[in-house]
Amino acid sequence: MGVYSRKLSKGVRWLFRGQYLSNKYCSKCIYLTKQEAKKAEREYISRVDKEARNPTNCIMLLSLMNDRLDELQAKRSVQYYKDTKRYFKQLLDYIGDVEVSQITKKQLHELFAREAKRLADKGSTNHKLREMQRIIHALFEWGIKIHDLDIRNPAHGLGLYPIEQKLKHIPTDAEIEEVYGKLTPARKVLFDFVQETGCRINEAVRFFNNPEIAGEQVVLWTRKAKNSTLTPRFVPRPACITADFKGLAEACGDYQHSLGNAARSCGQKPWAWHNLRHRRASIWANSGMSTLEIMQRLGHSNISTTMGYLRLLGFTRA
Repeated sequence: MGVYSRKLSKGVRWLFRGQYLSNKYCSKCIYLTKQEAKKAEREYISRVDKEARNPTNCIMLLSLMNDRLDELQAKRSVQYYKDTKRYFKQLLDYIGDVEVSQITKKQLHELFAREAKRLADKGSTNHKLREMQRIIHALFEWGIKIHDLDIRNPAHGLGLYPIEQKLKHIPTDAEIEEVYGKLTPARKVLFDFVQETGCRINEAVRFFNNPEIAGEQVVLWTRKAKNSTLTPRFVPRPACITADFKGLAEACGDYQHSLGNAARSCGQKPWAWHNLRHRRASIWANSGMSTLEIMQRLGHSNISTTMGYLRLLGFTRA
């Protein structure tokens, strides 16, 4: 380890070479003085020593994306996998296949800003952009956790782009009565069940195919996330369900667009089963029910979701 001189046509110049941590090294530059060469050698050894004491796992962006996609393909839905793959491609096209540690917050900010402008020019909302932001943030969090990457998540702190909230359409009594008259007897029972319990339509369909009644309560099964296990929720038994209810599978066939089609045939603005859920939340809020109880009735995991429902309905109850 040390510096040495070399006589060149322009005069004597200085270089350094040696061995540190079992690795040989040599200077890539030629220095004018011995002092410059010694200083450069000290800086080189200091940098190598710091990297040895604080190692970082380097991984290329494309490799990290492929590892993440392999896991999502096994654990998540096909649609989520496809959406993630599309957003990853946008990120890769914009930044390139670089080391993950080189990706900066500024690059992601610029990517999101460009996508926000593209959506605005199309007249679209920021719903897809927010999904993109969450998926890219999750990519780096996953890399830090699984690959032990010694980095800070570059997507952290980049707030989600705003989405203009609109008041949810709540069908009036007259609209409901008109649409109700278009339904079959079996479908009317399904309608009453959703309207009285405020449940999700898929929860109602599961109940009608396999009813579970526990005294004055019925059991609703739902998934809190895609591909997660079903979890039960107990709600008061609505008047349309008797204690000896055996199910009504014929009410569930081709139910998805039945309300929208019926509303159109009546000359109304189309509305669907989920509008009944928002209507029930508004009725509970007007009756003075607490936000916590509304949250439990609706089966929300987070009270902020319930508050979002109430804001959409024009309520700001505590």
